[in-house]
Amino acid sequence: MRKLFLAAISILMLVACSSESTDGVIIINQPTKKQLPSTQVFVQGSLIDYSGTRMFSYGSAWPCVNAEEGWEAAKFSIRIDGTIPGYINQDQALYWGGKEGPNLGKVYIDFPYKTYDDRGLDYYQIDTKTGYNTGMFRYVLDPTGIQVEKALKEIPDVWEILEYWSTKDVQNKQELLNVLSQKDKLKVIWYVAKEVGGQHLWHVNGILVDKDKKHDPTKVGDDVEVDVHLQEHKDWNEIKTSVHIRTDAENVHINIPIDYNNIVEQDDFAIRIYNYYFSEYEIKNIISHDENGITINITNIDPELINTLKEKYGDGITVEIHSYCIKQDGVWEQMKETTISTGKPCDLKYQITSAYTDEIVVYPVPAPEE
Repeated sequence: MRKLFLAAISILMLVACSSESTDGVIIINQPTKKQLPSTQVFVQGSLIDYSGTRMFSYGSAWPCVNAEEGWEAAKFSIRIDGTIPGYINQDQALYWGGKEGPNLGKVYIDFPYKTYDDRGLDYYQIDTKTGYNTGMFRYVLDPTGIQVEKALKEIPDVWEILEYWSTKDVQNKQELLNVLSQKDKLKVIWYVAKEVGGQHLWHVNGILVDKDKKHDPTKVGDDVEVDVHLQEHKDWNEIKTSVHIRTDAENVHINIPIDYNNIVEQDDFAIRIYNYYFSEYEIKNIISHDENGITINITNIDPELINTLKEKYGDGITVEIHSYCIKQDGVWEQMKETTISTGKPCDLKYQITSAYTDEIVVYPVPAPEE
């Protein structure tokens, strides 16, 4: 009787939360948390993880620590600049090295690394749920590679790494061989050494570039430009917010007032901080989900950083925020009420668009046609 009672209760519970029933078969149309999308933030094209939880396993050869000689082992990975003749794969996420191959080197322990700090968390503490350390610990970042090389004790042969992968990766074999045939014309810039996912887990990333190619930055304006767009997807509707900061704005505040119960998130979302570090500068990206909708605050914008980026690379800071909503009904009308402001008066431009309509909101408002 007890088993029958429990079975009956279970059936009642399933019927109560199911969306449809066919011929006595109960179908529950509720996605698991893993199936739900999650807010993502990209700065300068790099995904910024709010939690920093990462874990890699490379076997017994790494990590390796030799405190007496002052070094630790590091995995080296190389990306190839897409402008190199004969190499057309310009996917910025594609690195050669990573988990295998002749790519083990060394970094100095006593180099004056910076320390990644997010909300005062202790990154040397093990997460009780995952068993992993959480976050990036120490790092040195320099797009010119000058400061990073000071932290490198032993660098693996880049050509051996690429030769190794030319025998392993059939799809990219010819492109890798094309690059290998141009050794005398290319050079490597090791631009970051970082301790990621656990203490002593060092990674060094570099980019292979043309020795003689000069990159003349394109002149850009002194403004803040924002694009808020509702994209259509199969299962969810994505709101992509792109922010280009090219002037001393101090901060940028954006509020997209969509219904709180329409915002999709893998877990309970209140406030998250996605900090981005460039050299000695730190950009703070604070994202909130509440009754006011989606609120984005980009703060700590150092004018010297903006000037440095514009001089070296021809543009300022670019931040992209990917948010999701369940349904698009009514969202466009709410999106049109989006407010955007900056901490200091500046040339502000923005547009709000949707894949579901040709209507557009533009600021500043264009002058009427004569």
